[in-house]
Amino acid sequence: MRKQPWEIWLENESRRDSDFREHCIKGKITKEKETKELIQGHLEKADHNLKFTKSTLEMKEFNDWAVVSAYYSIYHASLALCALKGYSTKDHDATLLVLIREFYRRGLERDEIEAVGNIGIEKEEVLHYVEARGRRKAASYSTRAILTGQKQRFSG
Repeated sequence: MRKQPWEIWLENESRRDSDFREHCIKGKITKEKETKELIQGHLEKADHNLKFTKSTLEMKEFNDWAVVSAYYSIYHASLALCALKGYSTKDHDATLLVLIREFYRRGLERDEIEAVGNIGIEKEEVLHYVEARGRRKAASYSTRAILTGQKQRFSG
C-alpha cells in the first residue's frame, strides 16, 4: 500500500523540509505577518463551527453537516496554529504539512501556549485530522442526507 504524503512527512524530516520548500515556491504556504487578530479569528471560527456541530448532533437528521462543521472546526484551529508560526496556507495538505513541520514532537513557546493552550501534536492527532478530512469529504459530496456507519468522535 502506498503511503500518504503526511505519513512520509511524519517519518522523514528531509522529505518534509523539501516538500515544505516546494509548497512555498508554489504559493501554497506563504509567510504571513503574525497577528493576534488572525489567530483569534480562526479560533473564534473554530469555536463557532464546534457549537454548530454540537447543536446539529442533537438532530440525527443532519449528522452529515455535523461531520462537515466538525472538520472545519479542526481546520480553523489548525490555521490558527499555522498563523502562530507566521504561515498562511492555501489548502488542506499545506496546512497539515505546516502542522507536522512546526508542532510534531515539539512544545510550544509560552506566548503560543497562552494563545491556544498547551498542545503537542502526535501521530494520533494527525491521523484524526486526516480521518476527519475524509469524513468531511463523504459528508459534503455524498447524496445521502444521513450518514450511517461513521465514527462520531466529535465531542467537546
